[in-house]
Amino acid sequence: MGVKPSRIVFILIAVSVLARLVVATRAPLIDDEAYYWLWSRRLDWSYLDHPPLIAYLIAITTVSADGPLWLRLGPILTGAATTYVLFLLGRDLFGSRAGVLAAALFQVIPVLAGGGLLATPDSPLFFAWTLALRSAWHAIHGRPRLWMGTGVAVGVGMLSKLYMVFLPVGLLLFLAVRGRELLRRWELYAAGVIALAIFTPVIYWNAVHNWAGVRFILFERPGGTPTGIRGIIELLVQQLAFVLVLFFALVWALVVAWRRRADDAYAFVLWTSLPALLFPFLAAAVTGAPHGNWVGPGYLGLIIVLGAAWNRVITGLAAANTALIAYGLLVSFLSFLPLPPGSSDVVGWPDAARRVRMELSRAGPGAIVVADRYQIASQLGYYLGDAVPVTLLPCPHPASIWPPPRDFRGATAITAIDARWSFAVDWKRFFATVEEASPVIVRDRGQEVRSFRIFRLSELRPPTCASW
Repeated sequence: MGVKPSRIVFILIAVSVLARLVVATRAPLIDDEAYYWLWSRRLDWSYLDHPPLIAYLIAITTVSADGPLWLRLGPILTGAATTYVLFLLGRDLFGSRAGVLAAALFQVIPVLAGGGLLATPDSPLFFAWTLALRSAWHAIHGRPRLWMGTGVAVGVGMLSKLYMVFLPVGLLLFLAVRGRELLRRWELYAAGVIALAIFTPVIYWNAVHNWAGVRFILFERPGGTPTGIRGIIELLVQQLAFVLVLFFALVWALVVAWRRRADDAYAFVLWTSLPALLFPFLAAAVTGAPHGNWVGPGYLGLIIVLGAAWNRVITGLAAANTALIAYGLLVSFLSFLPLPPGSSDVVGWPDAARRVRMELSRAGPGAIVVADRYQIASQLGYYLGDAVPVTLLPCPHPASIWPPPRDFRGATAITAIDARWSFAVDWKRFFATVEEASPVIVRDRGQEVRSFRIFRLSELRPPTCASW
């Protein structure tokens, strides 16, 4: 008698959670994790960049300690829950084998596995997305009251990240193609009302902040270059980092779902995944702002298709992905292994913060930290324990968490800048004196991997910034 699929999944979850707990204590925080930790110290109905759920998760798990493990505990638990729901959904659509394989693939695709480790909005989003898919599948196939559960899951997902809106769009596409008669069911519209009710805090926050979040997303979010075909190509290149070699298998899974769309299960995955898969490429082409992680929710359905259409090629690609991820994990423990590409972007902030703390103590009472971008402000704010005011120059968004520079007129300030970056501001425009101190050199494995330029700034002359 073979091992029950559910038991295999429980073992998989136990092993993956244990591995993530170990990694959580070793891996340095990415910029956004530090940013959301600062949110958790300023709980609100919503925020400029995203809805509030990740801030509340972090606030709950960091009540007694603020270390990386505690900050990431919520995502680790939601990642375990996502793994199990993926198994259930795959089993419901294509059988237990597909469910087990989908649960395993979730652990070896970086953009998905990161949702089970990193404290970002993607973590609760993936869980809500998967839960909504399963609830909707059963609501469509004989259990219409489960539309209510779908509404709850969509609402929770919307509190995580606005990208959740593409799942209802996909569900409506599926119903328009495969089940138009279901569009007349009252339960479907009740689900919409439930989702909207759960999302009300975000609507309220935007209403009292002059619709700042809406305007930020539609008009003010920083764009990038290039646009058009070059933007699409850049997004595709990003997928090689976010998905590794399994990207090619996921493209094939999309083709499989399209070719087999006459089958209800394949059609369900196809139409519910397409909006989430296509929107990032449209955004990259039009706005020049490719965000590789945006494609992640669409991959949740495609890994179930891979589980259903498993073959030797997928086995080889999955093994390669697993080896690459294992190497990335071992680097944290084995100092003789070279750092993987991009590692230098996240290391060294504790060193920079220690130096900034020393400079602040020398500057005396009332000294603050300034930065020219939120990534620096967030990392320094976290590693300084949120004990010193941090603001952005020239002007933080009025609806952001950063206090306005005018509150610190005449203050002395310290900042640390990655030596590889060009300045976004000229410090001499805003301070009477600007003095560059000796840099902070970050070394790893006997080599210099990063350096920070340290500046002492005196007598802040804040610019005139927009306000409500």
